[in-house]
Amino acid sequence: MSRYAESKIPEIDERIEQLESNHWRLDTQVKSLRRADDIIKELRIVELSWKDKCECGVETINRLLEDGFELYKQFQTESGVVVELGKWGPKN
Repeated sequence: MSRYAESKIPEIDERIEQLESNHWRLDTQVKSLRRADDIIKELRIVELSWKDKCECGVETINRLLEDGFELYKQFQTESGVVVELGKWGPKN
């Protein structure tokens, strides 16, 4: 490995740590913006499968986002990604 590459590794590691810490901070800030009396009224689960290059799932997710759903959680599996989308609303 060249000296240049060796000198860049610590710099890249530090940058990754900064990005990860900022991600968690932003995620907490976004959650705090939501009204306390909102709950998930509807939940949809969509699979993005590697075998069809996620085409079917992407179309479904885009349609749900247009209908007012928001990304809630994501889980990676061996065959792709599972995405949960929620539609929020007041408790009453």
